[in-house]
Amino acid sequence: MLTIHASKQDTITLDNREFFFLAGILGSDRLLGVEDPFQGYLAQEIAEEWDEVKQSLLEKGYLVEEDDGAMLAMPPKVFSRVAIASLAERSCWLRYKRQEETFEGYLHATNERVVQVCKSEKDFQYELDELGNVEAACGQLVDKMDLKDYAPAETPALLLSKKKFGDIYGRIPALTLDELGDELAAATNDAEGSIALARCLKFRTGEGELHFSTWTGSRWETQSAAFVVNDTMNWLVRMSLSGDQDWLTASPASKQQFQEMLLLWLKQSAESDGR
Repeated sequence: MLTIHASKQDTITLDNREFFFLAGILGSDRLLGVEDPFQGYLAQEIAEEWDEVKQSLLEKGYLVEEDDGAMLAMPPKVFSRVAIASLAERSCWLRYKRQEETFEGYLHATNERVVQVCKSEKDFQYELDELGNVEAACGQLVDKMDLKDYAPAETPALLLSKKKFGDIYGRIPALTLDELGDELAAATNDAEGSIALARCLKFRTGEGELHFSTWTGSRWETQSAAFVVNDTMNWLVRMSLSGDQDWLTASPASKQQFQEMLLLWLKQSAESDGR
């Protein structure tokens, strides 16, 4: 698995029970991407689980006893990462593949730090890493995705049906480059742009998708985007999420433009959080 470069501090590894308990101590009940281990539990059963989880956290050094055991505290490194992962009001879920390497995880941002949360290779284990500030994290991210610097300014965005694009995308291995270009041109009425997109899709070296989520105070609101990369350029794909809409846009985007999009989103997150 490809892992975005983390800070020099050690990775913090929590199982889902430990993660939920530490987030709960901080007043959070909205962990993204972490399966609730206590769904359907009675209050007494959760209390019994706490004794076992507390001991595990003490042994790892993720909790420490103070005042002769009368109080529990989190070390600063643990506190900051769990707080950002569980309380940030905007997060980005990212999954991508580059050659034979893959990455999947969440980036949670505040005005000072970005924390990456990834599932471990072990079941129900999560790894928390600090990636530095928003600018540093976005720079690391686009470098790892091997995005290209080039984007032709004269190529306009293509607009077509999301369902139609999904159908074409699923048949790419069986289509020749000319056939793929013709099908995209028929769906977009843009022959020149469709040829460029067909080349990128047919000979792609990387691809991925992102979900940008914002906490409104009562629920998460999400926007989605995807991207595809070949040896020369990148295409950014945005699509409808509502069930009553069926649209998709695809446009060339340089590495710098992609980084600016990520930076804008996560910095908005940081400013709205105020943390």
